[in-house]
Amino acid sequence: MKRLASLLLSALLVFSLTACGNPAGKGEAETDEFLSQLEGSYVELFPELGKDEYHEKWVTHVEPIVGEAATEETIAFLLNMCTAEIYGDEAVEAYKNPDDMRFDCYFLGGVDKFTISGNVISGVDENGKEVFSHTYSPFENKEDTGFLYYKADDEDAGQFTYFAFAPDTPESTYHIEFRYAESVDDLQSWFEGSYAYWNAAGILEGYSDEMMDQCIELFATENLSGE
Repeated sequence: MKRLASLLLSALLVFSLTACGNPAGKGEAETDEFLSQLEGSYVELFPELGKDEYHEKWVTHVEPIVGEAATEETIAFLLNMCTAEIYGDEAVEAYKNPDDMRFDCYFLGGVDKFTISGNVISGVDENGKEVFSHTYSPFENKEDTGFLYYKADDEDAGQFTYFAFAPDTPESTYHIEFRYAESVDDLQSWFEGSYAYWNAAGILEGYSDEMMDQCIELFATENLSGE
């Protein structure tokens, strides 16, 4: 999560970026070590973080860092920075002034929920209809972006051909961050190309109250205290 808001906070301040079973019909695949840590189904993180029922958790973790007077403004700022609804060329044009910069952290391609099961990554829409389902194999990307890269074993995976995951897991950071595209080149840059200013963020479906609290605490601590 630090990758999201800290990235944005730094840019704004210094004007630079310093569980489901194996789907039917899919073959068995050896579980990748990293993907095994992501096993489960994920919904979009920020709509969950922004729910009114969690506002007091935000206050609890933000107020000790910024003070009571700045708490509400800071909470709104952090959420706003990661809930833009534009990306790609439209965002590049809109954010010529760095003060306007935001990130779109929603799921793209009509996916409402992602599921990772073994080496199978799949997604369904808001009605539960399958959007895609493929097995994926890891590969070493020549560009060191800090992400772990996977490619669909199928040739017709379209927008879901490549996935790039940050090394976050529900166990370590209470959320995940990832990008996906039809070309690996589209995943190399945060600030240009078809997926500029976009980075999907998810949280386990059916997350516990404790996990949400830990997620908010991590977000506030990493992005406001410099830890």
